[in-house]
Amino acid sequence: MKPFFLIAACLCLGLPANASDPQWPDCRTCHQVQAPDGTVLARGGRAGPNLYGVAGRALAGDAGFRLYSDGLLAAAQTGARWTEDNFNAYLAGPDQFLQSLTGNDAIESGMHVALRGDGSALYQWLQDLSK
Repeated sequence: MKPFFLIAACLCLGLPANASDPQWPDCRTCHQVQAPDGTVLARGGRAGPNLYGVAGRALAGDAGFRLYSDGLLAAAQTGARWTEDNFNAYLAGPDQFLQSLTGNDAIESGMHVALRGDGSALYQWLQDLSK
């Protein structure tokens, strides 16, 4: 009976039955997922960019976010996008990812948290939320 109540509660709140990825708590300290119409799909902080539509988006591509690090802005100049591979590489080592992309060993990301484990499920969850 408990799964029924969870699904019913999610439907009443307008949330998907799988309302979050297990890795989301690590991200939500700084990020939220908010649809263009203002609907908050996953609550979180605003110190980092909105992750709505991040899958496939250009690096530093949230036009509403103004606090990207110089390192991420430099990496964005390469034309890179948030593919699943890039997303995972960034989450595994943000500074190393940007340094590799730009060829500049002095670049820092501004994000000083590395995700534990593979971020593929998180990427897929964010992609699904953004549909």
